[in-house]
Amino acid sequence: MLPKGFKVGGIRSELSKKEGKKDLALFISDVPSSTAGIFTQNAAKAAPVLLDIERLKTGNKFSGVLANSGCANACTGVKGLEDAEYICSVCESIFGLDSGSLLCASTGVIGQYLNISKDTFPAKVKLLRDSIGTSLKNEEEAVLSIMTTDTLIKKVEKEIVVKSGKIRIWGCVKGAGMIHPNLQGLHATMLSFILMDADIESANLQVILEESADKSFNCVSVDGDTSTNDTVIVLANGQSGTGKLSKEDLAIFVNAFDELTLDLAKSVAKDGEGATKFVEIEVKNAKTKKDAKLIASTIATSPLFKTAMFGSDANWGRIIAAAGRAGVDFDINKVSIYIGGIHTFEDGFALKFSEDDAKKSLSRKEVKVIVDLSMGSQSSNIIRVIFRMITYVSMGTIVHD
Repeated sequence: MLPKGFKVGGIRSELSKKEGKKDLALFISDVPSSTAGIFTQNAAKAAPVLLDIERLKTGNKFSGVLANSGCANACTGVKGLEDAEYICSVCESIFGLDSGSLLCASTGVIGQYLNISKDTFPAKVKLLRDSIGTSLKNEEEAVLSIMTTDTLIKKVEKEIVVKSGKIRIWGCVKGAGMIHPNLQGLHATMLSFILMDADIESANLQVILEESADKSFNCVSVDGDTSTNDTVIVLANGQSGTGKLSKEDLAIFVNAFDELTLDLAKSVAKDGEGATKFVEIEVKNAKTKKDAKLIASTIATSPLFKTAMFGSDANWGRIIAAAGRAGVDFDINKVSIYIGGIHTFEDGFALKFSEDDAKKSLSRKEVKVIVDLSMGSQSSNIIRVIFRMITYVSMGTIVHD
């Protein structure tokens, strides 16, 4: 169920060349909302990313997000930026919104212009206006409209109880290919839009989003390619009636928000193109969080580890080799490695274990790998998806603390 005061929807506008594909979505609030956003750090930022960054620099309340699939509107120069501004302005006019009150996002083919005509696009937006609402059908149509190679609708909702009432949080995400987000504040394609009826100021919301993304969205990697369009936008319209949150209630809210962003991030990893396996790697007892994440990420991106996981091979050697080249100082004579619940390595030496049992354990859809450095108390998890493309194996990953 959507948070109070929000409507969503999606239509076929012919921005996508795929016949019959819904390709234009709107996520809109009845009142201007506190807004936070994080965007790709790719130097080749798409036009909608550039537009959003500029708008967020000068304003902290927005009415919604207009998003399309089928065309990334990236590497399109001045015209691409003008097109992004145009589609927002048409929507603002038809919905009776202030100029500059909408943000936008695009996903699809890079290097092509949006297929829009000033003679026909306003009619498409009017159709969108008549198609938004609060029903489950509206939700699904909105998410379908931003999907590209995704195989399923990915959305999550939470309801939390605070002293003065209830707050609803709703989020959706798209992404299955070109997923390796590197998102920060205003300084794959993965798009995520999160709506809530909590009363939170934009500055606080930005901090909450950035900290949460560091434990969720920033940890996803399907193919190692950071998109030109990665965007996460959060809108909080304050319509729950709960008022400003107390310190205690804010902690409850942040916990629920973190759960939602992690669930969304996991859904992207599980929907990685051709995904067959979901593996969690936990690096524990490192000296620092940075060390744990660096080792976890190095293992995650190791081609040899990827092939071992795809082949259900409990090859601890590939794990320790990747950890050893991560640039982190640790004592191999203190390390233990567990693969699929089987203890394979301890204190610098291999342990005897049943290859048959290991094969059976690693053949499951979800597998956990633990690397215990015994050096400290910091840990980092990587949750990943293994998949095959033609003759080689790749994988989707998500790293979180």
